[in-house]
Amino acid sequence: MSMSWSRKNSTYKLFRILFINFGLLVSLVVVTEIVLHLVYTGGNPFLAPVKNELRVRDPHYTHGLKPNFNGFDAWGSNIVPIFTNSLGFRDAAVRSVPMTVDRKRVIFIGDSFTESPGVPYEQSFVGLFAQAFPAIDVLNAGVSSYAPSVYYEKLKYFLDAGLKFDEAVVYIDISDIQDEGVFYSYDQNGVLQMGVFQPTANVCSPVPLPPLPQPPKRWWEKVSYMGEFLGQMRYSAELARALGRATFEELSKSGVVYSPDYTRASWTYSENSSCYGPLGIDASIEKAKKQLDRLYELLSSRGIALSVGVYPWPQQLLYDVENSRQARVWRDWCAGKCRKFFDHFPDFFAYKTQDPDFIRSLYFWGDFHFNAKGNALLANGLIKNYE
Repeated sequence: MSMSWSRKNSTYKLFRILFINFGLLVSLVVVTEIVLHLVYTGGNPFLAPVKNELRVRDPHYTHGLKPNFNGFDAWGSNIVPIFTNSLGFRDAAVRSVPMTVDRKRVIFIGDSFTESPGVPYEQSFVGLFAQAFPAIDVLNAGVSSYAPSVYYEKLKYFLDAGLKFDEAVVYIDISDIQDEGVFYSYDQNGVLQMGVFQPTANVCSPVPLPPLPQPPKRWWEKVSYMGEFLGQMRYSAELARALGRATFEELSKSGVVYSPDYTRASWTYSENSSCYGPLGIDASIEKAKKQLDRLYELLSSRGIALSVGVYPWPQQLLYDVENSRQARVWRDWCAGKCRKFFDHFPDFFAYKTQDPDFIRSLYFWGDFHFNAKGNALLANGLIKNYE
């Protein structure tokens, strides 16, 4: 009888301790939430954007990379080492770049495809070019979200600062046309500005729809910063798993990354492509060409050669033809201006005939950027046709 009472008493004490600790934990969470809401009235501090040490604003050409950066950068699930030189250009290592050199110097510029996120510099097409031509001093001025307006302003800035080079190789991206139509304009002082889409124009978001829609917030996510953070972490993990196992059919639904109606890519094969602002597609193309005209005149006045390159997104391989509008526009523009025109569409279309899983082979799955193999395919064509 006494042993039975002793066991019951011990159980009671255990539950009492657990109940008290649980109550203290709940009280601590409630107090923490109250303090967080009082201090951070503007929104959830756990979901505030993390400051990116690599990417910086620039008053002359809108944005760039931090000079002499030695660290890492994430692209989806890929985390790769990133180095920049003293000019703020992606490079094989941190190094001081002199304004003049006693050998040939070639500067590449483009958007994220030229920057080559998600792969080490040595596996990027610019890095592979540099390895193939060790006698050339190769610089990579490409950065994500650049467009012809930035190509002109950035190269002009560095030329005015005294940087000497013999040739500029401009890789013009499919998205450059929409960027010129919607994102880039000059203010009243003639300074280039980068804008954003209207918040209400969800259909025109430059970011494709995810394969897993984000569910509505649960009641505890609405009232709790910590609950909202945990809900977001759970969705991010589920999205990563969904992307990894997603089929091509799922990723090619309307608005998703490989869909034929993804507006940033569809202008080359669809007259119905929208989201190009008041200018529309044709005038956006003309604006891009005029900015390249300015760049050509700038370089010509200093005796610097200009070459231009183009390449396909997944949409061009899936829904377009080899002689794409992108290739035709810039081939025609290059006539009489460019030292070389690098048309990589034929190489990619030839690869497509050999590999039924060409999207997964050449691009990051669920993305439209080249993986290491896509960079290598472009580099092979560039190296073969450069001289």
